[in-house]
Amino acid sequence: MRKIGTFFYHIGQGFIGISRNIVMSSASVLVLVSCMLIVGTFYLVIDNFSVNLKSTDNINMIKITIPDELTDDQVTRVFSDVLELKEKLDNVEKVEFFTKMQNLQIYREKNPKLSDYLVIFNEDDNPLPASIEITFTSFTDPDFEMDEVYQLKNKLEEIENIHNEDIHENIALYDKVTSVTDTLTMVALYMLVILLLVSLFVIMNTIKLGMHSRRHEIMFMRYVGATKSFIRTPFIIEGIIIGLISAAVAYGLQFYVYNYIIADILTENSTINSASIIELAPFENYRTLLIYGFLGIGFFAGVVSSSLSIKKYLKV
Repeated sequence: MRKIGTFFYHIGQGFIGISRNIVMSSASVLVLVSCMLIVGTFYLVIDNFSVNLKSTDNINMIKITIPDELTDDQVTRVFSDVLELKEKLDNVEKVEFFTKMQNLQIYREKNPKLSDYLVIFNEDDNPLPASIEITFTSFTDPDFEMDEVYQLKNKLEEIENIHNEDIHENIALYDKVTSVTDTLTMVALYMLVILLLVSLFVIMNTIKLGMHSRRHEIMFMRYVGATKSFIRTPFIIEGIIIGLISAAVAYGLQFYVYNYIIADILTENSTINSASIIELAPFENYRTLLIYGFLGIGFFAGVVSSSLSIKKYLKV
């Protein structure tokens, strides 16, 4: 019973400490919330950016359109040459040949709203060419070598009856997007470190103000035999409470920012013919990660800042 009473006493003292320095406590919460919110927003934007990139058609593919004037023997030869190149590279997953009618059927399936208009085309007047599609392994594969992709593209241009304009790929786009994603990730990490340090500084000052106003009480408690841990615990709990309140506020604001601000910017203002270019993943997909992440940042900031700020006052 005594331990339970002591536990609730420490929690009560933690809340009392916050109420005594409400201005600094509010400043601590504000800075820490800003830290969590900026890092969380960067992560959500970057992840959605990557997800949409991976879902882009042909992003990990080189497509060769076969000119209509080629004979069947010439097409067979081209396909054989491509298969030979496949055997020399580790990153190539598969090579597939699609006839003109197969490509028309694929196009119909991808565009169901146009299927009624596309029925007029048959094998004789099909406007789509035959094609060869070369699919690579995932770009996220640790063994993936981008140089091999460019090497393959250069080799394809040397194949007889295949011209540069017949080769279609998005490798350069992937390179650029990856570079942007890496840059945003580094910016988010730097912002996390800077804002976390600012948060620690503000919380430390909040705790120090509380300890300074109670310095005589602390000295008296030490003289009558109170342990350092008994004196230290309420202030550590005060820092933890500030961190947990910040996490709760940041999570609520992150929900609003993601669903109502980011969604408006990335979808409603990025449309073509009323069709959204970017599809945002539902917030529920990130709920668990954000909760644990914000709680971890808040708990870490609260414990570290309060532990560092009370050392001087316990040297009695």
